[in-house]
Amino acid sequence: MSASILFFPASMPDETLQSRISRYHMLSGNRSENETFRDIFDTAPFAMKIIPNRIDDLASRLPGDKELNLNELLLSNTILPVYKPFLGISKGNDELRDESIISAVARIPRREVSAHSMAKICLSCVQDDLIETGHSYWHRAHHIPGVTACWRHGEVLLQACPKCSHPFYRSNKLLPSLAAQCVCGWSPLSSHLPETGLELEQNFALFAKELLDRNLPAVKSEVLAAFYTRQAKKMGFTHGQFMSRAKLFESIQSTFGPKWLAKIDNAYAAGKHNQWIRTTTVNGLLDMPITRHLIMAYHLFQTVDSFEKKLATESLLFSCKKGLQTQPKAPSLSKRKLHRQKVTQLIEARPGLSLDYLWANAYQATLWLIANDKPWLTEILANGPVTKAKTEQPADRRDEAYAKVIAERVEELYIFSQKQIRVNITNMIALLPSRVPPSPADRKILFPRVAQQLEIHHESSWHFHLRRAIWALSEMSRLKLPPNTSSLQLLTSVPIQAWSALINHFEWDLEKLMSTGVNPESLLATTNVSRQWKGPPGHHGPMGGRSYIAIKSGKAGAPDYF
Repeated sequence: MSASILFFPASMPDETLQSRISRYHMLSGNRSENETFRDIFDTAPFAMKIIPNRIDDLASRLPGDKELNLNELLLSNTILPVYKPFLGISKGNDELRDESIISAVARIPRREVSAHSMAKICLSCVQDDLIETGHSYWHRAHHIPGVTACWRHGEVLLQACPKCSHPFYRSNKLLPSLAAQCVCGWSPLSSHLPETGLELEQNFALFAKELLDRNLPAVKSEVLAAFYTRQAKKMGFTHGQFMSRAKLFESIQSTFGPKWLAKIDNAYAAGKHNQWIRTTTVNGLLDMPITRHLIMAYHLFQTVDSFEKKLATESLLFSCKKGLQTQPKAPSLSKRKLHRQKVTQLIEARPGLSLDYLWANAYQATLWLIANDKPWLTEILANGPVTKAKTEQPADRRDEAYAKVIAERVEELYIFSQKQIRVNITNMIALLPSRVPPSPADRKILFPRVAQQLEIHHESSWHFHLRRAIWALSEMSRLKLPPNTSSLQLLTSVPIQAWSALINHFEWDLEKLMSTGVNPESLLATTNVSRQWKGPPGHHGPMGGRSYIAIKSGKAGAPDYF
């Protein structure tokens, strides 16, 4: 491990850690970025996202106590403080109001850490910083997820050179000096007419900036869910006695506009509006990304003062309620009901049993019933338990018409395109003009023909992988791309394991396919597999998505999604 760092530039107001490291590189006189990474992290260059993986190595090299240094870096040079109120509290710290900052870092989902760019600038801030502090640097507040404009100047934040589109952030590279010119000659300090963002964008950015500066403590996910629900109901987003997610979602859409929501939320942009607002928890966290938390917090509370005050009140109410709760007693069954239940279960399991059998196998129940409920015991031994007749519910009158809709339109879902979707129950039901029961059992009773069509046309995950792989091959041929995994990842999200398994199973000659061209429908027909195909032999493990969530380990760790 290398020696302590002799100097490290003091932080500018609201400066990112990546910006401080870039200034260290310039001031140290290091000839290469590799030398700077070795100085600070004792490792080769790596991608620095929201919170660098080896930030503790930097803390140990700075003068003073490592833990204090780490806390200062996290609170002053990262956007962790804006995450804290939404991260929940780990099970081991349920009674603490403000647990350790390291625990908060561990609960930031890995996908969240890598999902946002850490290189955005406001041109006016670049010029003002140079005048006010003598240095132009990268601001934390500009990198809060969902923020698209400067809170101070209202300008749209840039992530790339406006002249040649060269990106500011490059993986495994330090951030460029804001005093330097781009490869095309453009300079952030040169005269340039900035683009002004919407007033809503600036107000949202100001709310996020104040929340970042406030550094609020973490609260339990149950408190946060109740907090959102209470405020939404106060604002009229109700359905009976419950919060109406649909009404709240419509209000958010109306306020922010679909264009801006699609810009900052990938799920919204992809049309995944169902369950966009969620108050369920996954591994102790509310199952929403930070951007959506900020949107809801701003929409429901408008100011950070209101957000903080009402969150503190909700935490107090939760604590009082928890303190007043007593251990609920298990509901006690009466002796008559308990003994009758025992005998009924035995008779259902062994019809025609005798009183002698009850004496031998349910002595206490039989003794009590003989003494206190003999008429009932005599009757049930003679006639057996009374079963409730099941009434058959007639099928819905729309069943035949809806089944016809699915049969006629399902082929639309199997068309090869860039945005192919799996032909599953949800997507087939979406073809219908109105909803059908979500429960399979209810669907079979009320919509038997629809249920039959859903079963006939349901596509297996492997058939979906196959369709996407074939489309990718056709695009590689059309675009003259090499048929390898790099081209695959450029075109589609087919898991590499599935890609390899499909090529090996069908023994495709990729070079020949690339030279002769690929007709997706024809190639799919040559595979001779059904739409319910279970995949190549020996390949039945999970290929991605959330399949791994059910696998529990002995160590508590952060979830892979927010």
